[in-house]
Amino acid sequence: MPPRATFRDVFAVREFRALWFSEILSVAGDRLALVALTLLVYNRTGSPLLAAVAYAAGYLPWVIGGLFLADVADRYPRRTVMVGCDVVRAVLVAAMAVPGVPLLALVALLFATTMFTPPFESARAAITPDILQGELYVLGAGVIQTTFLAAQVAGAVGGGIAVAFVGTRPALAIDAGTFVLSGLLIAFGIRA
Repeated sequence: MPPRATFRDVFAVREFRALWFSEILSVAGDRLALVALTLLVYNRTGSPLLAAVAYAAGYLPWVIGGLFLADVADRYPRRTVMVGCDVVRAVLVAAMAVPGVPLLALVALLFATTMFTPPFESARAAITPDILQGELYVLGAGVIQTTFLAAQVAGAVGGGIAVAFVGTRPALAIDAGTFVLSGLLIAFGIRA
């Protein structure tokens, strides 16, 4: 009987490490932008309602993007979809960091940024079985799911800390950088 797969075996796969780290950057970046923008809206308006609307703009696209964009991962090469989503999100978040952008435009940019998360996640889920097979896939899928949830928490905390120490616009610039790094990891760490 062959030995059972271990987490060490999963992380020994170079492509999985690239995918895993890109997931951390991508998800944490999503949450960082969400928190930074919500705090910016609250600071500018003093309205908890408008801050809540801005926060909701980071979740509503999951419904819309999940319904209309997630199948993009099945129509195009998965790595290309993931890199493309990261490039678009980096550009949109960088646009949010530009001084003088009106609040409504910032919320619209956050909405648009989040719209590209469902296709990214669909492509990531579809490419994982190509990278890991058998028991390795089962363990790897568990690692990715746990990482997704942990990165959401870390991104939210990191967003609050970044805004407190460097301000909203630099925090958004840092977030744009997370998407650039994620795209590079996928482009150069995962085979086509």
